[in-house]
Order: sequence, then C-alpha cells, then structure tokens
Amino acid sequence: MIFPSGNLANKSELNEYSTDFLNTSKMSLSSRAKKIKAKGAFQELKLVQTVSRKGLDTIRTEEVKTPRRGAKNGLSTSHLNETLSSPIKRQKLEPFDDGPILWDIEGPNAIESVKRHTLVVFYALLSAFFLTICLKSQNDYLNQYLSHEKTYLDHLLDLEMPPTDLSCSACGIFEARFRCLDCYGPHWWCQDCLLKCHVHHPFHRPQEWKDASFENVSLSKLGYVFKLGHSSSGRPCPEDDDLFADRRMTIIHVNGIFDHFVRFCKCQDAKPEHIQLFDHRLFSSTFDRPETAFTLDVLDYYGIDAMECKTSAQSFFHKLRRVTNNAFPDLVPVSS
Repeated sequence: MIFPSGNLANKSELNEYSTDFLNTSKMSLSSRAKKIKAKGAFQELKLVQTVSRKGLDTIRTEEVKTPRRGAKNGLSTSHLNETLSSPIKRQKLEPFDDGPILWDIEGPNAIESVKRHTLVVFYALLSAFFLTICLKSQNDYLNQYLSHEKTYLDHLLDLEMPPTDLSCSACGIFEARFRCLDCYGPHWWCQDCLLKCHVHHPFHRPQEWKDASFENVSLSKLGYVFKLGHSSSGRPCPEDDDLFADRRMTIIHVNGIFDHFVRFCKCQDAKPEHIQLFDHRLFSSTFDRPETAFTLDVLDYYGIDAMECKTSAQSFFHKLRRVTNNAFPDLVPVSS
C-alpha cells in the first residue's frame, strides 16, 4: 500500500486514500481482456448452391474457417468434429485416419507384406461367397428345382419298372421277381435268395412284381421263420425239426406291423419264452404264451415322439398302421 509523500494531516486523509485503493483493486480484478481483431484482416467466404425440396436453387455464402496451428492434414480437431456431426460417421472414418497401407514388395518385409495382402484378398472373396449363398431366397432354390423337375419325374417312373435283366442278382440262375426297398441299393432276387439274404433282417418289406406292378408281400408268406435259437444264443436248436412248434406272432417295429412265425427253444434247459424274446430285443405283451411283442427301438421311438410331439399312444399306433398299409389300414392285424 503506497501513501503519498509528505506527512498526513489527520486520520481522515488516511481513510480517503485507503478507500480509493480498494476501489481501484476491485476494478482491476473484475475487468477482463477483450479480443481485438487485427486491422486489415479479411473474412474468406464461399458460395454454396443448394436445391430445396420444391426444386428451387438457392445460393448462400458461408464462412471458410481457417485451421489452427498444429492440425494434421490442414484440418483441426474441432473442424473435423463439426463436419462429421454424426458419431457413427466419425467411428467409421477413424480407422482410415492413419493413411493407406503401403505394399512393400522390395523391402526386407516383402514376403510378409505379400502374405498379408493375400490373406486380406482371400477373406474378402470368402466373405463375398458366403454372402451370395446366404442372400439366396426360397424362390431361387425353387427355380433351380424347376429346371430338373421333368428329369426327376422320369427317373421316378423308371424306378417302378423291373430291370431289363430278369435273372437273379445273387445266384444268376433263376428268374427274379422280388426286390426290397429297405435294403440299400438296387437288388433283384428270386424267392430262395431273398429268404437267404433276409435271415437277419426280419423287419424288411419286400415287393413282388405281379400283374405289371410291384405289390407288398410279407416274409412269412414266402416261408420265413423267425428262429430264436438254442437258449437265445443264435445257434440252431438240437430239436429244430418240430414245425408245429412255431407260433404266429404280431411284432411291432418302427417301420410297421409284421406277422411272423416264431420258433422258440424247447430244450429242457430253455429259458422262458418272454426272456427268449427279450434277449432278441423284443418286449412281449404278456408273460404266459406271448403272441404280441414290441421291439425296443419302437418303444424308444414312441418315447421321443410323445415327449417332443405330444403324440398319444393311440395316434402313434394309427400312424404305424398307415405305414404298414396306407390304402387299407383296417386290414393290419391288431388294428382296433
């Protein structure tokens, strides 16, 4: 605090000087410096032509903002953020701010550069290939089938005709009249070769060429006997000549309902009949003299069908009837 030179007359003069000093200090703290534009500075303007929704051309002027010092590529950060007002656009353009990737084919890292660019091109082509597959609609696949529709129909009709060579494909001696759709591949058998090939396939459904068409025929009508073997071991039983011991049974499988003549083991140490059936994965409906049995495969299939499709037992059995004989399901045994 500076006082004027000389002696002070009284305390009133000291108070006057102190109040003046406080007022001047408050004014200096509250006042702020103002920006002063340099004289002779010109404002750069540009003409912008726009088209309104009604089709009218309008011309207006806009101020050209000068970049700040130290900004890269002649653009400041604030100017870049103003031009890219959308945050999504800024996010898409951020990876490209560092400039293009140079392909060095003569430097020390030439091989790595070539491998990198090869991988980039490969993944780009792979992604384009998968996009073309995923972008196909259902109509595109239907149009592809329409070009082959007549060909498939012709082949389907050819499958309902017997082969040109009517000799048996197994023995080659006798005339063949049977085929089996459950066996893989085209086969053409005589009756004896058909039974020999289906010893271990009792649930196949052969067809016979009769009256210029194929008709379903059961293996039991052709002379097939379902042999359980000695003590369910698969070996022939010593007392295997008793033809009157065969029992006619109804066996339900996944692909339909079958009638078979079952030959049980009648030896002294033979197991009970329902145990002999169960050893062959057949669950009998009764324990005393069974006449109906279910394969374990059809029981598992029904369990999954009831759990996933909520199918009742009666509806499931009606479906098996349709699979066995779609034209006349009432003729199927155990149909009620």
